[in-house]
Amino acid sequence: MTDMIDYARRDVLKLAAIASTLTFWPAMAQQWPATRIRLLVGTSPGGSPDVVGRMLAERLSDRLGRAVYVENVTQAAGAGAYRTIARSTPDGGTIGILTSGYAPEVTLRPDSSYDPFAGFTFVTMICTYPLVYAVPANSSIASFPDLLAKAKQNPGKLTYTITGYGSGYHILTKWIELESGVSMIAVPYPGIAAGVADVLSGRVDVLVDASTSVMPHIQSGQFRALAVSSADRFALMPDVATVSETLPNVKFSSWLCLAAPSGMPAALTQHLNAEVKGILDAPDFTKRLMELGSVPDPTTPEQARHIVADEIVRWADVIRRGNIKVD
Repeated sequence: MTDMIDYARRDVLKLAAIASTLTFWPAMAQQWPATRIRLLVGTSPGGSPDVVGRMLAERLSDRLGRAVYVENVTQAAGAGAYRTIARSTPDGGTIGILTSGYAPEVTLRPDSSYDPFAGFTFVTMICTYPLVYAVPANSSIASFPDLLAKAKQNPGKLTYTITGYGSGYHILTKWIELESGVSMIAVPYPGIAAGVADVLSGRVDVLVDASTSVMPHIQSGQFRALAVSSADRFALMPDVATVSETLPNVKFSSWLCLAAPSGMPAALTQHLNAEVKGILDAPDFTKRLMELGSVPDPTTPEQARHIVADEIVRWADVIRRGNIKVD
């Protein structure tokens, strides 16, 4: 009889556990839009944020049971996407990717239509990757210290590629100039392909590019990497020195962060965080990210919030010291 009572109790407990699951998940699902979720990306199709965003959207669709689609909003160097995210209803119907370029954007192009920090719910960091300083394989510049030495010997003569004034490429190199006391000339390009061609032809001295796009050029033997910007040697390029091995204060990794409008319910934020972490922890997803030149970096919402806040403060200081201005 006692055994029968024990079995009955176990069955009741199992049914209670199932019932609690059935009541929890519909309640959670009801917080999502009835049909689709848009994931905003502030860069053009084909770039690293877009590619990663589409990879993430596909997996989120499966895990959330909602159609998640990428929408590219590229106006004003991505500011249009940031504004749209911040001003959307915080019901989980709109999420988006903030890039590391968002942090200097806050200082360079302030937008009074939303709060640049309080306007977002920071869900998680997605991945990180360094910027790379590279030269053609036959360049006379032998190393990163040699680059700085040549720049000191020829102030205002050495040139480097950027994607635009005020971009991460530009501000990071300005930080290097401030720390080392050198002066170099930034040459802007609307697309990195033209910059690669000009560096290979000798019209520009140094290529500054994200590891996500420069790695194939290095692996092919066209370019030689001088340094990566990350605090530690990059796992995918372990033989390449860091900038901080020469200039200890200069440490930077590009990043992608998943964000939503401010005021998104905490339960929804935590649920989305857990789903993205599950995606980033999947071996096949990690492998694909590494093939793209980046490494997964899932965090808690609070950690993501602190990272973005610190980046905004740091770049504001560099922009002020470097007297960087954009039209």
